[in-house]
Amino acid sequence: MQEPKAFEQLLVQRGIVDESKLERARNEAVKNNLPLASVIPQMGFARAETVYAALADFCEMRFVAPSRDGLDKALVQKAPARFATHYGFVPVQERNGTLVVAISDPLNPQLLDDIRMVLKRRIEPAVTTPQEIARATKELYGVGADTMERILIDAEAEGPVLTIEGGDVGADLGDDTIDASIIKFVNELILEAIQSDTTDIHIEPFEDSLRVRYRIDGILHQAPTPPSIRGFHAAIVSRIKIMANLNIAEKRLPQDGKILASFGESHYDLRVSILPTPHGETVNIRILSRSSMAMTMDQLGFLPADMKLFNTLIAKPYGIILVTGPTGSGKTTTLYAALSKLNDIDRKIITIEDPIEYQLQGVSQMQVQPKIGFDFSLGLRSMLRHDPDIMLVGEIRDYETAEMAIRSSLTGHLVLSTLHTNDSAGAVTRLIDMGIEPFLISSTMVASVAQRLVRRICKHCAQPDTPDHDLLRVEFGADDRQMKDANFLRGAGCEECLHTGFRGRLAIYEILAFSERIKEMTVQRATAVEIKKEALKQGMQTLRASGWQRVHAGDTTPEEVLRVTADADTLSVESAVEDASV
Repeated sequence: MQEPKAFEQLLVQRGIVDESKLERARNEAVKNNLPLASVIPQMGFARAETVYAALADFCEMRFVAPSRDGLDKALVQKAPARFATHYGFVPVQERNGTLVVAISDPLNPQLLDDIRMVLKRRIEPAVTTPQEIARATKELYGVGADTMERILIDAEAEGPVLTIEGGDVGADLGDDTIDASIIKFVNELILEAIQSDTTDIHIEPFEDSLRVRYRIDGILHQAPTPPSIRGFHAAIVSRIKIMANLNIAEKRLPQDGKILASFGESHYDLRVSILPTPHGETVNIRILSRSSMAMTMDQLGFLPADMKLFNTLIAKPYGIILVTGPTGSGKTTTLYAALSKLNDIDRKIITIEDPIEYQLQGVSQMQVQPKIGFDFSLGLRSMLRHDPDIMLVGEIRDYETAEMAIRSSLTGHLVLSTLHTNDSAGAVTRLIDMGIEPFLISSTMVASVAQRLVRRICKHCAQPDTPDHDLLRVEFGADDRQMKDANFLRGAGCEECLHTGFRGRLAIYEILAFSERIKEMTVQRATAVEIKKEALKQGMQTLRASGWQRVHAGDTTPEEVLRVTADADTLSVESAVEDASV
């Protein structure tokens, strides 16, 4: 696609590209039949906004950023989704009977004529980037809106759809074209979630609506979807059931399944859970990336001192190491990273999990099957007959599993597992509550590690920040010197982080190593608070203090650390953060 010479000269005059880069971009554009304005950002020569702002000036049009400036939802009625997505435009505003539409290819004269023809009205063009059009289209119309519109149009062409009282319209449309559209829509929904780094997709039916939410970095965000999606809820659920090899006729009982998916070179395990509700079945899809689970110890977020201590603990020949924390705090990822480090040719490693979240090369892994009586305790008994050196138990949930884990460690095995407690010291009282004798805990426990995940400040929009110093003094025990030396940052919000200011997560840790004194206190049935006080005297760092070091380094914000450590006891935080600036 040949660009006007005057536009090319304008790019050079403004210093956006030099002659050599312009020549390379021109050749690439001609070779692939692409607009020059789109090729220059793709080759990394300039930012898309800069190039398209220059293009707008050249065409004597306005440059707009619809997703940033705000979108009027009423404009959906003025420009149907199927037209907007086909011709690559987004309606921006309406004034004096003229519809302002943002396009990314103003040098294509046929495009504007086509838009005028299909909309049958006066339009005023403005310029924006292709990325802005994609973002604004999803926000304005919702994910897969054009697919939903095509389904409705096809259904109307076939005649009226039978509506059953208390049922879903279009639950079984019986049309191959519509079935293909539902498949396309579900694929779009999952693909959008994967591209947004979503961990869970929630599809929740209500009386008059269907809500779709994505959990990104631990926080739920509502996904934009077209209003017409409610009528196809049953068809969407049926498609997901087929993908997960579930019974599509069973709508009264919960079901669980699994989908294997690939996107590019990345592979994903999608864990599907379906629950019946009064308004239909609600679906949760857990997205597990095989690459993200294969993390090394260095990638987890351990601070240097914590890393050194943890490596020493997992090198023990026998005993129990527990990782504690709420659901979704990254406990299993930490244990997988530990196993990857310990996975040598001279060690036999066996795991029992529910479910197996990541396949570890060279490790024998089992999955519990409660329906046939194969639970954690039975699996542990069987594992002992296979001469393991290291054993991983997905979770200690009951007395039988805890007792078998204790007995396994007593016979010379290193046992790794998870436990649901608020902090590291709480692991002791939790095991005692299960019925384990304190002297057995004292004899076998190597360490208890509490863990949380905090959101990481987005690198693309991070900027200096001045947090409330009184808050830092009260909640983190920070002094003036530490606050002066800190690199406080905050994300302003950008397209990369969905305007949240955060992108990705990192772990903070509280490692309680069982010293002789801690073991004595365990036998004496000391409370979790007393054990934690003693551990702090011995130099243990609390979750809050570990989080403060991340705040100090500019990795996260004080509010984020306080959010995830609100349930954890932060005794003697002043003494725990005195080395934070080192």
